[in-house]
Amino acid sequence: MKMSSEDHSITENSSLNLEQGGRNNSISPQFATHREGILQVPVPCAVVTMVIITALIITLIAFEVGQYNCPSNSHASSCSDDWIGYQRKCYFISMDKKNWTSAQNECSKHGATLAYIESEKEMIFLKRLGSMSKYWIGLKKEGDKTWRWTNGREFDNWFSLSRSENCVFLNSTQVSSTVCEKSLHWICNKPFRE
Repeated sequence: MKMSSEDHSITENSSLNLEQGGRNNSISPQFATHREGILQVPVPCAVVTMVIITALIITLIAFEVGQYNCPSNSHASSCSDDWIGYQRKCYFISMDKKNWTSAQNECSKHGATLAYIESEKEMIFLKRLGSMSKYWIGLKKEGDKTWRWTNGREFDNWFSLSRSENCVFLNSTQVSSTVCEKSLHWICNKPFRE
């Protein structure tokens, strides 16, 4: 068979293309081409890439959500739904108002007491929770003028109280005392469930 010069030119171009590693992409549409500053990726490659990226994102989200929903040593799950966990205690912030004794009784119904505060860090936490409202806490002056926490411990004056009434409350700015018959919100606390 005789080759024409046209056939010879195609053969040379094809051979040249193979020798140059197939750099002439116009002959092979399955490779990415570069035209006018735009990289064009074939549709199957783009679809596979998007599926892989989507699967990775879903996996990462599942791991993040799973670490909060799975039982673990985290104490966040140790408190009931309406309670807030902090430093191995559960806290309940009331929406209702009652006098000090009634508030303590409400806490007792849930196996708790009006909040007793053991550190400055805990005090700051409760003040932030308390906002501008006044909340009963578990400190009360006994008949003999001794301040006692609801857990039975004597108050060691590690913070100062303004005023000198019998029952103590806090808000975001202060810890103070007032008459026990006053109706205020309250904060209960109890240890984490183990």
